[in-house]
Amino acid sequence: MFWQRALTAVVGIPLFLVVIYLGGWFLGAAVLLLSLLGLREFFRLAAASGLQPVPWIGYIAGAAIVAMTAAEGVALAREGFLAEAALAEQVVAVLALTVAALLVQQVLRAAPPVTIANAGATLLGVGYVPLLFSYLLRLRAISLEPTWLSGARVTVQTGVCWLFLVIVACWAMDTAAYAIGKLFGRHKLCPAISPGKTVEGAVAALLAATLLAACLGRWFGLSVPYGVVLGVIIGVGGQLGDLSKSILKRQAGVKDSGAILPGHGGILDRFDSLLFSAPLAFYYLRLFVG
Repeated sequence: MFWQRALTAVVGIPLFLVVIYLGGWFLGAAVLLLSLLGLREFFRLAAASGLQPVPWIGYIAGAAIVAMTAAEGVALAREGFLAEAALAEQVVAVLALTVAALLVQQVLRAAPPVTIANAGATLLGVGYVPLLFSYLLRLRAISLEPTWLSGARVTVQTGVCWLFLVIVACWAMDTAAYAIGKLFGRHKLCPAISPGKTVEGAVAALLAATLLAACLGRWFGLSVPYGVVLGVIIGVGGQLGDLSKSILKRQAGVKDSGAILPGHGGILDRFDSLLFSAPLAFYYLRLFVG
């Protein structure tokens, strides 16, 4: 298990970092792939829970949201809140059309007893996976202005720095929770949802995210207090994301959401904390950092 996790990290992390740096449609394609694979896992969890989601409608809606966000990348960076408002209108339009399509599909199937559950599961999947994944693109496009990296004598686009910080903080948080929980965990955090998670692991995760965000943030030109707040947001949001995914797996009666990543499970198993942390970090940086 350990060597599988390590090998996946050795291969996956450098590749993902290159994609983050390139941005544009390279990152857009990666986020789209992650979104569709993660949505597939979600629909399987829903089916294992006794529901009957409508995957094809979910895939189309999810792909549309990710594609629109990727296409608006430059506008998001240059126009800020104006572009955000325009993109929000487009996302709402996609979600509204998705609701209408789901209800029409249920009518055609003549399945009134489970209409609400099936349509609701499909819409939840779209909101949970592709919509939250799209915030990776928003973080990358939060600013195209260069940032001077202290001591490195190089400049990198600010959006690259913020996306890198959030992803690395989530990885550090997950690693700290796993390691400290295994070694020193004695008190269960939420045994009814995830028996393996401990209070000790949760505290270690929060401290890891906070420390890393403060240090990396300082390197990227963010003051330490702002970096600490950002780390707390990532630490709390990431663990809520982890528990949210755990309750889905608990209801479905499965250990992992998938098996596509050796040693890690599925896409949702690996990126659950990032799905919650990225939107929270984005709005914090957009509103309070600029």
